[in-house]
Amino acid sequence: MSSGLTHDAPPADASGERPRGRATEPRAAAVEHVPPGGPLGAIVLLTLLIGVVLTAFALPAVHSEPRAVPIGLAGPAPAIQQVAGGLSSKAPGAFEVQTFADETALTQAIRDRDVYGGIALAPAGASVLTAPAASPAVAQGLSALATQLGQQQGRAVPVKEVVSLPAQDSRGAGLATALLPLFIAAIAPVLVMNRIVRGAWGRLAAVLSAAVVLGAALAGLLHWYDVFEGSWLLEASAMALVIAAMSATLLGLLLVAGLPGMGLGAALFLLVGNPLSGLATAPEFLAEPWHTIGAWLPPGAGGQLLRSAAYFDGAGAGPHLVVLGAWLALGLVLVALGAGRLRARSVPRAVPAATTA
Repeated sequence: MSSGLTHDAPPADASGERPRGRATEPRAAAVEHVPPGGPLGAIVLLTLLIGVVLTAFALPAVHSEPRAVPIGLAGPAPAIQQVAGGLSSKAPGAFEVQTFADETALTQAIRDRDVYGGIALAPAGASVLTAPAASPAVAQGLSALATQLGQQQGRAVPVKEVVSLPAQDSRGAGLATALLPLFIAAIAPVLVMNRIVRGAWGRLAAVLSAAVVLGAALAGLLHWYDVFEGSWLLEASAMALVIAAMSATLLGLLLVAGLPGMGLGAALFLLVGNPLSGLATAPEFLAEPWHTIGAWLPPGAGGQLLRSAAYFDGAGAGPHLVVLGAWLALGLVLVALGAGRLRARSVPRAVPAATTA
């Protein structure tokens, strides 16, 4: 005969798994977690948190200026030395000058993403070469430099665009705003698949599959909006890798440390990685250590990888592939650790045999 008493099933943990083989217990009364200092302590903590977020966004922007931006000088050695000296005196530390034999070599270096642009010096006169697709901000600075050279020489200095942005996105705003959708595309599948897919490896497979589909769809949309004009396959692959690197890491953090762990990872990518990506200007516009930190986070490496894929046929993608591959590998390690934890929770506990009097 049933006693008529029922017990609630044990709640699922943050990773979405319910403990198995444990004796059920009545639901405990909710316990309020009051932060130290009560409401005042909570206000202080929130103020510090928002202050950190403001610092991550505002400080790099306030101190944004060109620092060791790679540019090229091509032409006779005496002319190169003269122009390099003038650049160093007018803008100390702004440029890192590389020399090339002629304009053809300089043009190829721009297409290979070795330099952002440069100045070709010839007996007939100087010309400035730019690549707005690499950085509209640097291209604008080089165009202003052409105006200054023209005033010194008493004749106009032509500006040649080696790698241009699409006509519908001449300021490069489309690529700069793509980071937030990529972040959403990384975190949303983790939250969804954690609820509807069982097992750590099953969730990982679902999340990576979503990265491939979302990367293809987002690249297609950017082509439709005339933001991208390169190889759709190359751009879709780059987007899929960026999403996969963040998704795998966030899923691993969720499985290992629960929602707080994933929250910290999401905050790192969005609140630190996004403003330190340098995508709106150029990474060289960030002071150290912001430049280095941004380059080693997925938004920074992912943004530059997308720029290479969309406008330079993949040139200069190597270092960014390494960074994203490292984050993807970290995610796999964290998922493996999380899978071990889930297996340990699912092992039934032995029930002691009842003793007789």
